[in-house]
Order: sequence, then C-alpha cells, then structure tokens
Amino acid sequence: MACISYRVQTVPSSSAHAPPDCPLPLPCECNGNQQIVYCSNKSLSILPPVQTSEGKWTFFLDNNGIESIPDKYFLGVKINFLSLENNKLQTIGENAFAGSEDTLNYLHLENNKLTTLPAAVGKLRKLTAISIQRNPMADLSTDVLQNISSSLQLISFGSSAMSKWPINLQLLTSLFSIDLYDVQFSQLPEDAFSVFSANLTFLNFYNTGLTKLPSSINSCRGISTMTFQGNKKLSANAITESVTEGFPLLTSISFQENGLITLPSIFSKSTKIGRISVTNEPLEYLREDTFPPHLSSYLHFLPISGTKLNRIPSVLSNLDSLTGISIIQSQILEIQDGDLSRLFNLGVLFLGYSPLVRISDNAFSNNKQLSYITLDHTRLTTIPKALMHAQSLQNVDMTSCPVECSCASLGWMKSWKETPSFYGSCHNLNGTSLNSYIQKDVPSCP
Repeated sequence: MACISYRVQTVPSSSAHAPPDCPLPLPCECNGNQQIVYCSNKSLSILPPVQTSEGKWTFFLDNNGIESIPDKYFLGVKINFLSLENNKLQTIGENAFAGSEDTLNYLHLENNKLTTLPAAVGKLRKLTAISIQRNPMADLSTDVLQNISSSLQLISFGSSAMSKWPINLQLLTSLFSIDLYDVQFSQLPEDAFSVFSANLTFLNFYNTGLTKLPSSINSCRGISTMTFQGNKKLSANAITESVTEGFPLLTSISFQENGLITLPSIFSKSTKIGRISVTNEPLEYLREDTFPPHLSSYLHFLPISGTKLNRIPSVLSNLDSLTGISIIQSQILEIQDGDLSRLFNLGVLFLGYSPLVRISDNAFSNNKQLSYITLDHTRLTTIPKALMHAQSLQNVDMTSCPVECSCASLGWMKSWKETPSFYGSCHNLNGTSLNSYIQKDVPSCP
C-alpha cells in the first residue's frame, strides 16, 4: 500500500494524444508536458513499439493482457515510473529495462503471472519501490534482492504460493515500508523484522493467514502507519499479546474485514496517533483498556462502520480530543445519558444506518459544541428531546426515519428557541418535510 501511494494520479486531459515525440503510438495517449504515457485498459496483449523520446517518463501500462516484456524493449526512453500491474506477465527479458537502470525508481508488477523475481529488476540501480504481490512466486531471488538492496525502500509482496517468510528479505536493510499480501502460513520467524528496526515506518498486512505477530515487531519503534485488512485468523488478543512495547510514533492505523470482535489493546504509548479507522469488523465491544485516558491530542475524528456494537463503548470517553465520531452501520439501539458525557469537544456525530430507537433525554447535555448529527436510516419515530440540550446544533439528518409528526410527539419543540435545520420527512403525512412541519405546524400546537 505504501508503494501504491507513490503513484502519479494525474488524469489525461481531453487534449491528450500521441504526438510525434510520444514514446508509444495510439491507442496510447501522452501528456508531453508532464512526460506521462497513458496506456491503461487498452486491451493490449503485446507491447506496442517504443520510439526514442527525450526526458524521464512515467508509463501506465496496467490493466491490459500483456504477457511478456522483450529484451531492450524500453531502450531509447528513460523511465522513472512504470505501472504494469494487472496484466498477464509471465516473462521479462533480462535486459528489458536497458537504458533506465539509473532512472527507474518505482515499479509496479503486482497481480501478474510471474513465478520468479525477474533478473531484470536486479539491474535497476536506483529502484526505490517495487510492488510484486499477487504473483505466484514461492520465494524471492537472493541475487536480485542483493543487487537492489542499497536503494530499495518500499516493497509490497506475497501470494498464496509463498509457503514461508523469505529470509533473504533481511538483505533489504534500507526498507522503511513493507506490505505483506495473501501468504497463508501462520507465523513469521520471531526475528523477521529485527533488521528493519531502525527504519521501518509503514507495516501493512493484507489477507494473510497469520495467527500472531513476531516478537521483533516490538523493536520497530518507528512504525507510524499500520493496516490490518482481511487477516481472518489474527485475533485482537493475538495482536495484543504480540505487541508488548507499543508504538510511540504511531500516527495512523486501520482495521478492515479481519473478523475482529474487539480491538487490540496496543495504544498505550501511541500519544501521536491521529487516525484510527475501523471498517466491517464484527466488533461486539471495546475493552476498557483499549484506549488510555487522554491518549492523543492529535486524534480528532473516529470512523467506525459495519460492526455489531449495540451501544457506544464507554472507553471512547477516554478520547477527549475527539471532535467527531462516526459509528454507522452498527447494532446500536439506544444512546444513554453517560455514553457521550465526557466528550466535551464533540462537534459532529454520525449514527446512521442502525436500529436506533431511543435517545435518552440528557444524552447530549454535556456536548455543548455539537453542531451536526446524522440519525438517518434509523428506527427513531420522533425527534429526540436530547437534541435541545446541544446548544450549538445547526443540522440534524433524519432522512428515512419513520418520524410521526403530531403535536403529541413534537409539540415540545415550541419551547426550542432556535431549532436547527432538519433533513427528513413525516412518515405519517405523505412526505411532508420535517422542517416544514416544525416551522408551520408546531407553533400552532396547544
């Protein structure tokens, strides 16, 4: 993932075409000013001929059906960035990158059919980042790794064909980013990360069969970004037990589709963390030691979606720097008085797409900064009285809520001096908007 983040995202303009100095002919397109070749999704089975062009070029040749790169194919053009992912590559000539040995920095070969790390890669003296995951490689070539060891800083690798951790990865002593994909072995060698302890900053695990993390992860004190995605056999307890020292420089971590029923308790020393993201995890609860009090002054927004949480976890009150919380697609039925009472800086709250039926009258009494709340697609049948205590409230989204509009249920709003804007409609009045009913009908209620 860290490798992918270096990709150039410029989109070709409508005037992009293949001018005389473009390295590749139509149907490829060029942006000559930025020296970018766009040849993605062109249904190519073979590479088009290259013509000599000055400068250093970025090539997008991804998402085709290319099966091979012949020797000296790129001769005549110097490449800085080469995207060849999502093809059918089986062979790459030993001298395929001739002419770009000292210019090619970023190489994307992921999701192809390569069974070995091509020898051509070993000739790239300035290679900084390589993505080779989801190729049926059982291991990584020691000779190639040795040749690129002085320059390589980012690597994404792994496939279901890889039956064990490649010990020769320790040759890459300059790595600061490792993305591990799809391996199904259960454990890494305990010293797997020891050689990277001084530099490792990004560490991401995707769809692995790991059941624990190696103890050497504790020596990597500089880790700032972590991703856990699709690791179905790696429990929160296993992560907690593996991480004994914490990550003092951690700034961002995400959990997605790992099957976690709670989060690991690994944040006690992460005082610089600014992003924690949880997506499609069947969380049922959060332990009281998940987040220590006053964890970080940098953590302002907490997104949690697709869980089995049936109430707002009380430990979130320890995150007193939060100005926004999103807990959507949950199983929360009720917001109780103390759930948010210590989050004094809370400004936005997203609670949509849940079976929420009740909000206690004093649930927002201490949330004086709360200005925006979404309760859309919940089962609320009335506008909660608790909203009146949120003194800064400006907008309330109750779209697709079965709100019954009547003086019996909403007449209390007459005493609300400055009502916020409401989004949604009256379930019992043929779609009359909530705003309309509140402004026109509520004042006439007895």
